[in-house]
Amino acid sequence: MKLNGKTKTIQVMKTGDEKRGFYNLLTIILFSAAIFVSANLKAFAQAGQAELTGIVTDANGAAIPVAQIVLTEKATGQTAEISSDENGTFIFTNKKPGLYSIKLSATGFNTLIRQGVTLTTGERIRVDEQLAVASGQETVTINSDAPLLRSETSSLGQIIDNKKILNLPLNGRSFFSLVGLAAGVAQPPRTTEGASLPRINGGRPRTNEYLFDGISVLQPEPGQVAFSPVIDAIAEFKIEINNPPAEFGRFNGGVVNLTTKSGTNNLRGSIFEFFRNEKLNARNLFAPKTAANQNKPVYRRNQFGFVSGGAVIKDKTFFFVDFQGTRQLIGRVRTSTVPTIPNRSGNFSANLGAPLYLTNAGAVTTIVAGNTPIIVTDTNGVSI
Repeated sequence: MKLNGKTKTIQVMKTGDEKRGFYNLLTIILFSAAIFVSANLKAFAQAGQAELTGIVTDANGAAIPVAQIVLTEKATGQTAEISSDENGTFIFTNKKPGLYSIKLSATGFNTLIRQGVTLTTGERIRVDEQLAVASGQETVTINSDAPLLRSETSSLGQIIDNKKILNLPLNGRSFFSLVGLAAGVAQPPRTTEGASLPRINGGRPRTNEYLFDGISVLQPEPGQVAFSPVIDAIAEFKIEINNPPAEFGRFNGGVVNLTTKSGTNNLRGSIFEFFRNEKLNARNLFAPKTAANQNKPVYRRNQFGFVSGGAVIKDKTFFFVDFQGTRQLIGRVRTSTVPTIPNRSGNFSANLGAPLYLTNAGAVTTIVAGNTPIIVTDTNGVSI
C-alpha cells in the first residue's frame, strides 16, 4: 500500500475460519472451471450415435483416393473432416443424430455439396458420391436427402421421431407407451404406477436393454428402468427388434436406444403443463353419488416444466436443460365386505333374505300360511 509517496507492506493473517472459507471458495472456482472445460469435450457412446459411410468415385467409377470430405451439422455448425482411403472409402463414426451436409472435393475435380443428410439413432447411412472432372471453378449442390435404403446393417428396427413423441397423447408422459408403435412389440396393460415395460420380439418385459445416449439405465434386479427422461427432451429413439449389431448385448428381447436433445446455435425452449381433474372425468362406477357423498372421488394430476437449449460459444459450446415436476392427489375407491357381529358367530340369516318354508309337496317357498319353516342351526346350536 502506498501512503504519501511511501510504500508500506501490510501482512494479513488468516484465522482458521477464514482459511477454510478461502479454500472452499477456491474449490468452488476450480470445480466450476472443470465443468466449463468438460463442456467443450466430446464424449461419445457408439450405441447412441450414428455413422455415415460411402465411396467417392469419378465418372468412370474409379475410386478417388485422398478426397477431402467435410461433414457439417446444420444445427450447431460443427464440422468433421476426413480423407478417403486408397479405395475411395470414407466413414464418419460416433456422430450425433441430426441433419448434416457433406462437402466433397479432390484435386482436378469439381466440388460437390450434398444437403439434407439425416442421421438417425443407431443407424449407419451409406452415401456414395461421384465427382466430375473440373472444367473450371464449379460447385455442384444436391439438395435431396440421403438414400432411404439401409444396406450397411441387417438389423430390424424402427425409429420413433420427435414429432410422434411430442404429438401423440401419453397418459403420465412416459415414452414407454410409444414403444408399442413398432412392429413386433406387445404392450402389457398399465399398472397403478404407470406404463408397463413392453414385450419386444416375444421376450419378457424385464429382459430388454434400455440405452439413453449410449448408457444403459437398466437395473438388472428387479429388471426396471432407473429413470425416464422428460418427453420434451427426447430427440428420438429406436427399437431394435431383431438381429441387432454386435455393440448391443446382455438382453433377450430387444433394445430401446434413445437419444436426448442438445443445444444448438439458436436459443430455443418451451414450457408446458398437463393436468387431469375429477371434474373432467365421468363418475366412478363403484363410487355412486349418495346423500352423504355428493362429490366425485378426487383425481388431480399436474405435470409441468420447461426445456431450453442454446449456445454458450457459437459453433463450439452448447447447453440444454430440462425440468419436470409432478403433483398428484388421487382418491382410491375400494369396495370390501366387513362381517357383522352375527356373521362372526356363524349367523348369516340376515344375508339370506326372506325366510324359507317347506310345502306339503316338498317344494321350497317364502309363503308362510300352511307351510313348515325350514330351520337350521349355527355353529353354536342356535336356530336360524
